[in-house]
Amino acid sequence: MEKEFCLEKDEEVVLEEEDELNDLIYTGESDKPVFELVKVTKKDFSIYELFRKYQKGQLTLEVDFQRKSVWDNKQKCELIESILMGLPLPIFYLKQKNNSTYVVVDGKQRLSTLFDFLQNKFQLKLLKILTFLNGKKFMNLEEEYGIYQAQLEDYQVYSHVILPPTPDKVLFDIFDRVNRGGTKLNKQEIRNALYHGKGLNMIAEISKTKIFEEATGIENRKDSRMKGSYLLTRFLAFYLLFNGMLFKNNKTYEYTSDLDDLIELTLTQLNIESSEKLSELKQITLRCLEMSKDILGRGAFRREMKISNPINMNIFETTLYFMSLIAGQRIASDKIVKGLIQAITSEEYLGYIGNSRENIKNVNGRFNMMKKLSKEIVYD
Repeated sequence: MEKEFCLEKDEEVVLEEEDELNDLIYTGESDKPVFELVKVTKKDFSIYELFRKYQKGQLTLEVDFQRKSVWDNKQKCELIESILMGLPLPIFYLKQKNNSTYVVVDGKQRLSTLFDFLQNKFQLKLLKILTFLNGKKFMNLEEEYGIYQAQLEDYQVYSHVILPPTPDKVLFDIFDRVNRGGTKLNKQEIRNALYHGKGLNMIAEISKTKIFEEATGIENRKDSRMKGSYLLTRFLAFYLLFNGMLFKNNKTYEYTSDLDDLIELTLTQLNIESSEKLSELKQITLRCLEMSKDILGRGAFRREMKISNPINMNIFETTLYFMSLIAGQRIASDKIVKGLIQAITSEEYLGYIGNSRENIKNVNGRFNMMKKLSKEIVYD
């Protein structure tokens, strides 16, 4: 039996030309100076005020790109002791959404620790100064220790709040700067925080399916940098674009060679789509992935359909788009494979995915090739 393709243990997901995902240079241009686009204000919150917002769902901490950053108990207790002693903490960075909820840009571990302590999830240990508080949880800070309970709840958190409509060109740079001490975030990880919502949740669901894993060889648990989600986001962006289903300012969106704008508009729109529409897009994507797996096998989405080559993002999105065009048609598999191989190995197509592959001419060129190929295969 043929071995099922998946990543080897600890093997990282590899995408062809993935530098574009790690390069935080924004593709869009603006006729305004950058300083006119930045809207950041200083705001102080008490820990209790932030805790109430968290309980009401108005403060988002659990964004996936930070899931592996976990403090140990010693770090947690040292933070609580520092606050009880009145020591200052580094500035927190928050992003305010249009609906007045907040996303934590920098300070997630500190706030998670504070909220856990307020909910009595751990007790203080190994305190070096306030040793008499060792072994106590928040609920134990009463009577003679009541001053410490008040100190914690009333402690002022100094924050810089990034306000709408600060553009993502600026937000990318802010994320890069405040997270420079750890692993540098890529664009998809940053978008996962900026556009956290049901659209990205739907994309994450697809990336965790067996169909996605079998079609791409990418196991979600090994995809620590969200490259699978980026592939799916690109496909959905172009799928909506070329089906006239993407809108900006109540008008059908026209692509202007600004890939970042296209992707961010897509994520914004997906977050406000109905559950029915998101379910429909999910099923379309899964069907196209399954068709690719069944028809193209383990070489799907790679140059010359060779399994030894990394996944090419442009081949991935155009292949899925092609599958969406022929879905439901009775066409011999060998005919589809032959047609696709001829297309993606042609000089014309290779030119479209070479230099400046995201400009209007090259994007329209490769997707129009898929439209033409689908008609030829269906009606030949």
